[in-house]
Amino acid sequence: MSDDARAWEDRDAIQQLIYRYSDAVTRADFEQMATVFAADAVWESPILGVHFATAREFIDFQSEASTSLDVLIQTASGPVVELLGPDRAAVTTNIREIIRGTITVCGEWGPAGSENNVDQYGIYFDEVNKIDGAWKFTRRVFVPILIASGAVVGDITSSRAISRPA
Repeated sequence: MSDDARAWEDRDAIQQLIYRYSDAVTRADFEQMATVFAADAVWESPILGVHFATAREFIDFQSEASTSLDVLIQTASGPVVELLGPDRAAVTTNIREIIRGTITVCGEWGPAGSENNVDQYGIYFDEVNKIDGAWKFTRRVFVPILIASGAVVGDITSSRAISRPA
């Protein structure tokens, strides 16, 4: 395979990694979410004061914190992949999340039991590595740009977790 073809294949695989993560977030599919991270991956958002030292710590938080959300839709767009070597890349991705429901974990988003209703835009700055032939996140840094409180309105027509129809 030529270097150009390999680079194209790697960029495509990394973009699919990003989309698989957003799909897992939206559908509350924590098993799928676990497949996109290296075990020692770091997830952090310094602006929000949040840091998780391992993938398991982050996924457990996601699972616990989203149990009372009516909706959490994450849309990734415009991923820009910079290949740094045959097994390393840096990626920048625009993110939009709409979130509505009840906060279950006391923290930066408010006290447990309070309403969570935000439409937020931000950027992920990612480090990804090819591990055993598959691209995985090794570090994700989320930088929020705009958080619009009280902006998510409408009727909920499907509850989370959403499984693929048979």
